[in-house]
Amino acid sequence: MGATYQLMNLSKKEVINYSHLPASKLTEIVGNPVASAITTWYLINNIGDTITFLSELDESPQDIEHYKEVTDRIINDLIQNQILKDEGLMYVDEDDSSIYIRNLKNIWID
Repeated sequence: MGATYQLMNLSKKEVINYSHLPASKLTEIVGNPVASAITTWYLINNIGDTITFLSELDESPQDIEHYKEVTDRIINDLIQNQILKDEGLMYVDEDDSSIYIRNLKNIWID
């Protein structure tokens, strides 16, 4: 079982969290068309910023609680630009509805 990652923009204090996608480990983020689209879109739209990937094994920035979660904003941008489509939820935990996996598809792959 590998480490899970999130994308951190140290310049803008933003974070992309892959926890509600079916990809959060290194090979999953690279191999999953949705996670790859999210990552690529964000990187291209933030050229020049200091951006890194942080695993749960790495030490977080001290002010991480002040970082803005932008995952949904990026997903909405990709839906509006006809790159992703939202097909609801793939999974919702019966006991804790905050644990879920979104069912997003990369339109360019279908």
